[in-house]
Amino acid sequence: MLPYRIAALALLFAVQSHAAPLDRISGDARLLEPMALPANAMLTIELLDVSEDAKAERLSRLALPTHGRQAPLAFELPFHPADVNPAHRYAIRATLISGGELLFATAQYVPVLTHGAGKEVQLMLQRSQQASKAVLENTYWKLIEVNHRPVQVQPGEREAHILLLSGRASGSSGCNKVMGGYTLAGPGTLRIGPLASTRMACSPEVMAQEAALLDAFERASAYRIEGEALTLLRGDTVLARFVSRYFK
Repeated sequence: MLPYRIAALALLFAVQSHAAPLDRISGDARLLEPMALPANAMLTIELLDVSEDAKAERLSRLALPTHGRQAPLAFELPFHPADVNPAHRYAIRATLISGGELLFATAQYVPVLTHGAGKEVQLMLQRSQQASKAVLENTYWKLIEVNHRPVQVQPGEREAHILLLSGRASGSSGCNKVMGGYTLAGPGTLRIGPLASTRMACSPEVMAQEAALLDAFERASAYRIEGEALTLLRGDTVLARFVSRYFK
């Protein structure tokens, strides 16, 4: 029995060693330009590894509903100390969003944790220069990217787009017409479908785009509007991007 007990103790030690306690970065977020925040505003704090020239790698993220609270907004961002490399550089980024619209954001990264930076920060958020002009409904949204690929255009066919109006969705995949319904369950949330479509055959590239777009519509659970750009999301995953188009 002794070997089994030794094995069990070794397994318990391994589990405990991987369940290391979390540490926290604490602070508050303030606005450079005073403004009464909407009741549905969401403060998002991210811990990023910014030591490389490539895209910053995120180690931790906190989405904090304000529920009507006003700035300064206190926060505690948990992270795993084992993920921190003393030789790397880390920073905090923050945004304030309401109804899919970016209201405020940090103008630059705020250093934390290594190279003399600590675990307490005061964040200053400035008003976004991308205040939305377009609205989700009754706007012609032209597809520019789906599944991280630029849009393909079929010669002689309507460009890929979507129009949402009074619970009805209509548009084109760049090959076939699409139509169906959509629902808005709350600020920033969006469900599209089920959708029906015509059945015309197009080039393989455009047909692949159509499949990716229909999948994006089916999977989308949220949206974000920044300026004239619409992004369909599932969690933090970007599914498709559109830009508003106006006709005179």
